[in-house]
Amino acid sequence: MKTLLIICAAIALLSSCSTYQMNTLSSTNTVHNEQTGEFKLENDSVKILYSFAGENVPIRINIYNKLNEPIYADWERSAFVMNKKSTSYADGVLQVNGTVSSTSIGRGIRYSDGSINAQVTLPQNLTFIPPHSQINKTITNVDSREFQYIADTLFAKSEVPSGFGGNDLKVKMAKFEKDNSPLVFKSYLTLYTLNNSVQKLITYQNDFYVSEAFRSSLGPENFANFGDNRGDHFYIKVTD
Repeated sequence: MKTLLIICAAIALLSSCSTYQMNTLSSTNTVHNEQTGEFKLENDSVKILYSFAGENVPIRINIYNKLNEPIYADWERSAFVMNKKSTSYADGVLQVNGTVSSTSIGRGIRYSDGSINAQVTLPQNLTFIPPHSQINKTITNVDSREFQYIADTLFAKSEVPSGFGGNDLKVKMAKFEKDNSPLVFKSYLTLYTLNNSVQKLITYQNDFYVSEAFRSSLGPENFANFGDNRGDHFYIKVTD
């Protein structure tokens, strides 16, 4: 019995070391969809959608080409920038699957067969977007630790709706405007068209900031606002 109590106490201690931080994003130069939480930039050439739903700030970018000619997305010249640190969007993994056969001639003829299953990391610098079509890219190499640095003194006791009905849940809440948010970042996106093999570059800069954050020992599934996969919500797990 004593051993069981020690184990339970140890589990409770380990569980208490982790805190979830649920974040809400805002933007100063995109159109915010209040229903889906997505951020949109649109002109005569393209429609660009941003979504950050999920854990550790996944950046999902959807680009729709409105032109009658192809557009190229140059990920090598596109980046996430926060605290003067730039993270390139040019990354990717290529899944390789195939078969291999060989024949050797020595004392008789020998045949062998096998299979190849491997992953090769390649720089995926360009994406071809045909006319009137769209592509999606998800960037997952952003360092989520950058989003942990909100001073404890900025949080105050508050309550938010539970995801399962009943009483509101107690949390620690912090709210910000663009000018005082401690977590501000930019997304630089470089696209181009080709005219006689000459690139015509178009660069878009979109600004985002954390406008609300709350912390709890409960995961995001426990809160009403974070159970709907909104594009302006993401969460991180802060380990003390």
